Amino acid sequence: MRYFISLWIVLAMMVALVATPVFADDPQHVANLLKNKIDAVLKVLEKEDMAEAQKKKQIMAIVEPVIDFELMAKLTLGKANWSRLSESEQEQFIDLFVERLKASYLDKTTLYSDQKVVYHPAVKQGSKVHVPVDVVTQEETAEVLYKFYAKGADWKVYDVEVNGVSLIRSYRSQFDEILRSGTVSDLFEELERTAAE
Repeated sequence: MRYFISLWIVLAMMVALVATPVFADDPQHVANLLKNKIDAVLKVLEKEDMAEAQKKKQIMAIVEPVIDFELMAKLTLGKANWSRLSESEQEQFIDLFVERLKASYLDKTTLYSDQKVVYHPAVKQGSKVHVPVDVVTQEETAEVLYKFYAKGADWKVYDVEVNGVSLIRSYRSQFDEILRSGTVSDLFEELERTAAE
């Protein structure tokens, strides 16, 4: 239960990152952007008079243009597995992967309960920027690392780590296991099953 609460806050923070001009020489700008935007997103989650379905709709309207779902999908499969898919299968995988993310995290909105966020200085990693934060509840503190890259004039989130565990690597491990012993169709069936749960 506590893990899903932390994951929901992770998604909320990802949603907060509205596309902005790139400041390649000032990684702290990304951290400041995160801090300025996240309050507005959390206010949506805190609205007791708003139906959960409406909250999800508002949040998804923001998250879809901000997160690089296509890149995340490719990274979860890795180059070797991605190249196994035909163009139509790649498109289908992206659709199923995005649906799984939505099903996995947007349904956890009811678990939000006044978590606090502690911000730390952003760190430049080559051409990318990493922003570490702590999500603090009464029972635990989750260390979250947001990974950004510059895509044109925008910042895009391509991975998130929670307590050192990468979202991309976690999915890649699951997908690798399925494809080692099965087929692409087996992977699609698993994605469809988990999205429907």
